[in-house]
Amino acid sequence: MDTDAITHLTTNALTLCLLVSLPAVGVAAAAGLLIAFLQAVTSLQDATISHGVKFLVVTVVIIVAAPWGASAVLQFAQSVMHTVFP
Repeated sequence: MDTDAITHLTTNALTLCLLVSLPAVGVAAAAGLLIAFLQAVTSLQDATISHGVKFLVVTVVIIVAAPWGASAVLQFAQSVMHTVFP
């Protein structure tokens, strides 16, 4: 296994990590902005509302995106095994 293969696998691993975490992070950011806007409009400044809503939304997104993320990680692991042990 040469340096190019290691660099390629590392790049793929970091990209996969970004792609698998992106749905949860994106939805958490969007929910946080929406809740912050609603709290500013209604003058309701309670931190538990924001955290509770984000927790529920991110939990639903993780449940929905888990099969896709698991299959992507499995495919990457199989490609690593085929590269390391031909």
